[in-house]
Formats: sequence, structure tokens, C-alpha cells
Amino acid sequence: MKMLKMSLLLALMSPVAAMAQYLPLGAITSWTDGYVVTMENDTVRGKVRVSMMVNDAPGSVAVRTQDDKKISFKGDKLRLVAQDIPKFAYSTGAIPREREQVVFERVPNPRSNGKTALLERLSHPGKITLYFDANGWKKNSEFTFGNFTIGTNPRDLSFVVVKDRTNARLVKKGTIDDEHEALFGDCPAFVRQFPAATRRDWNRFGEIVEAYNQTCVVGTPMN
Repeated sequence: MKMLKMSLLLALMSPVAAMAQYLPLGAITSWTDGYVVTMENDTVRGKVRVSMMVNDAPGSVAVRTQDDKKISFKGDKLRLVAQDIPKFAYSTGAIPREREQVVFERVPNPRSNGKTALLERLSHPGKITLYFDANGWKKNSEFTFGNFTIGTNPRDLSFVVVKDRTNARLVKKGTIDDEHEALFGDCPAFVRQFPAATRRDWNRFGEIVEAYNQTCVVGTPMN
């Protein structure tokens, strides 16, 4: 039990956990290194540019390969879009350098009756992964540079939370306590240390998810 308490503490204090709850950055509309994965699981690497957005998701993506061949993809034909964040974008200090890419993944969207959509991934991938809920974002204040527009108040975020790659839930500040059992209840050891979540825990929700992923999934007993 002492080892469990220490691992939970380290998980919540580690730099990795501190960066778990990212601000959404949005797609990059200029050429940058990256890759796409098609619905047939083919990977195409090169310079990647999102040329059109539909409902805050990539609607059209272009890839310029190493042999200077340009290939265009419709968003509904892609399983994943990954773009490297340009170096200049870190100059404001708003983006943690530990975050190297903007990634959109095709996951179930609870706002669309579970139909899949390309959503921006905000946390490290794990048993539980957080995605940007575009319809739940309140733009209180923001600034723009390059091809990024970054909000400055993450407390107003809601998340699409996907567990085990298939179970998608919409979690808001006001519902975090109701979702605690569904998200973390399969790990009794974790629940003993975090028996409940309240609105006061919202600002560290990403860190709690990261601690769950590290403690209850990666090489750690579930009870």
C-alpha cells in the first residue's frame, strides 16, 4: 500500500502528469512534418497540411511526400492525423515543449450518438484518453499566432473521455463527480486513494487520469 501511495503521489507531481491536461491547439494549416493513417491502416509520411476544417475536425488533408508527390485525403478516410508543432510556436510559452505534435484521432463522439469523428487528443494516450470537445469550449480570452489560436482559460473545457478505445463519455466540470465510478471504479486500489472527484478537482482532472493510467494499468495490480 505504501508503494501504491508513493506511485500515485509521484504520478500527480511528475512533469508528465502536469502536462496531461493540454489546451487545444487546433489543426495546422501550413506545411509541417507529420503523417496520416488511413482507414485501411496505411501510413503516409511527409509534410502535412490541413486544408479544410469541418465541425472543428480535419475535413481535408494534404500530404507532400519525400518524392514531392502531393496526396489529398478527405477527413472521413483518415484514422489519424499527426502534425509536428513548429519550433516558433513555443516562443510564447503557452505550449509545453513536452508536447511535440497536434494529433487528431478517430474515436466515438458522444455528441454524435457514438459515431466516430476525428477529435484532437489532449492527453497522453492510455486506457483513458482525453479529447477536445469543440462544442463545450467557451472562448473567454484567447490569442493568435501563426496558425494557432489558444484559449487562456482551461477551466471552461469539457472533455470527450474515451476509455478502452470504445467507451466514450462527455465529462464536464459539473458532472465530474458523477463520472468518477464509471471511469475509475475498475481499479479498487486507485479508488481507495481517490474515492471521489468534485468540481474542485476539475483543474487537475487530466493529472488524475494520468495517475490512473500509470498506477492501475502499467505494470500495477488492479487491487
